Amino acid sequence: MAKHLRIFLVEKEPPTVFVTPNGQGASFRYADLQAESNIVRTLVADQATPHLIIDLSNLNYFGSEFIGALITLGREKKLRNGKVAICSASDNMHEVLKNMSLFKLWPYFETREKALESFQQG
Repeated sequence: MAKHLRIFLVEKEPPTVFVTPNGQGASFRYADLQAESNIVRTLVADQATPHLIIDLSNLNYFGSEFIGALITLGREKKLRNGKVAICSASDNMHEVLKNMSLFKLWPYFETREKALESFQQG
C-alpha cells in the first residue's frame, strides 16, 4: 500500500513502513508540513509495521522544521517499540544530519536495502 501526499510518500510493506519526503524541504509551507506530518504519524504508529525507514533520496535540502517533523515520526515509532533507520541522504544533507547528531538517535545507511538488512539482522 502506498499513500501519496504532497510532501511525503508513505509505503507500507509489512513489517516496514517507508517514508520518503519529496520536493525541496526548504520550500514547504509550515502549515502543510504540519498537516501532512500528522497524517504520516498516524500511519507510522500502526503496530503492524514495527520498522520505519526514512528514505531521503528525493531531497537535496531541508530546513529545521522539516528535521523536526522527521524526529517526530521517528519518536512515534520508537514509542511503540519499533525500529527506525535513515537512508539515502545526499552528501550535503548527510553532513547536516551528522552535525545535528541524528545518527545518535537512529542508524544511517547508504541505501534502503542496507537499512532493511539491518532490521533483519537485529
